[in-house]
Amino acid sequence: MHIGNEEPIQRCRQPRRYKLALLTFAGLLVPVYFVPPVLSAVLSGPRLLTVIAAVAVIIVLMTYVIMPVLAHLTAGWLFDPRSKKLQIPGE
Repeated sequence: MHIGNEEPIQRCRQPRRYKLALLTFAGLLVPVYFVPPVLSAVLSGPRLLTVIAAVAVIIVLMTYVIMPVLAHLTAGWLFDPRSKKLQIPGE
């Protein structure tokens, strides 16, 4: 299906929000526990800068390492094969 001059709408399976929430929770446990203390031991300076650095490191880890690995490991559960594909009326 095309809308104007834009690319066709892609159909993809969307995982349930509770599954994404559980995966995010599981993925954040380790970095939130370990990253701030390690950075506060390494960095000396205002606490705010340490918090900003910790959040930045955790976001990078979650985006490029943890969530892709967790999504791959839990793909069968995350993307339930019994769920139906998105159907666009009129096709």
